[in-house]
Amino acid sequence: MPEISLIIPTRRRWDQLWLCLASLAEQTYTRTEWEVIVVIDGDDDVPEQTLARWGDRLPLRVVRQIHAGCGMARNNGSGCARGRFLVFTDDDCQFPPYWLSEYAKHFQATPDCLIAGRPVNALPQNPYSQATQEVIDQLLAQLNVCSENAVLAIGNNFGVPAEDFRALEGFSACYCRVAGAEDRDFAWRWRARGKRIVYASDIIVRHSHDLTLASFLRQHFHYGRGARIFYGRACPEIDRPKSAGLSFYKSLLLRPWVERNGFSAERQFVLLLASQAAHLVGFLAPRRAALKPFRPSIVEIDQ
Repeated sequence: MPEISLIIPTRRRWDQLWLCLASLAEQTYTRTEWEVIVVIDGDDDVPEQTLARWGDRLPLRVVRQIHAGCGMARNNGSGCARGRFLVFTDDDCQFPPYWLSEYAKHFQATPDCLIAGRPVNALPQNPYSQATQEVIDQLLAQLNVCSENAVLAIGNNFGVPAEDFRALEGFSACYCRVAGAEDRDFAWRWRARGKRIVYASDIIVRHSHDLTLASFLRQHFHYGRGARIFYGRACPEIDRPKSAGLSFYKSLLLRPWVERNGFSAERQFVLLLASQAAHLVGFLAPRRAALKPFRPSIVEIDQ
């Protein structure tokens, strides 16, 4: 049985997924100690036989679900996983060859903890992708001050004991088809039950999210929608999470002059301001009809 099950949700991004799998094929971690579970979220026009070609290079399994979003895809992937530990990433990420080996070391040292890695922008020439990275970096800097008792885990790079993940029922169905905050919600519930998050900034994924102005604003609008669900959740046994304070926004908007990233400070300031405006619009937007608990149908495809 594998030690680590790596779960990758994907939806109509085959070019990115191919690069992701090619990167994983270069991992130095012993092949018999891990498996890759690709969860196809909804209808796609690429046959599973195409994915099966990776079977010679990767310990690959494929699962298909009806369209339900990234969080539910991760849940269903975990339901099929055989590993003692689960590691989550996205289909537009790539990895250094030692990536899974680093996870294995951290799991061995702290087997009861959630291990939170760090995403970095793989498209530094894209000002919109870089602006989103600045928001993530500021959140990590503010919330994960103590690496041994961190607060935040980013969904494209964290690992967790499989048994404990299932005991918490994984990612909440409240975020079904809402692209934002399900990872923060899980980290909140994890800590609320007395469990610890270890921030391992040396575990890095390169995130290649190629954004345009429209997709950048849409991304942060959805983050705002997710934040509204996150801060509005009613869980009597759990303290409500606290919203970001003024110090966060002050530090975020000053980042372009502190963190030189190759773009003009003024341009990045405008983009960061726009991201938070889009976030606010999403947060204040009328809520859609409440989503019922969702259990997608799953078809596991043998390789």
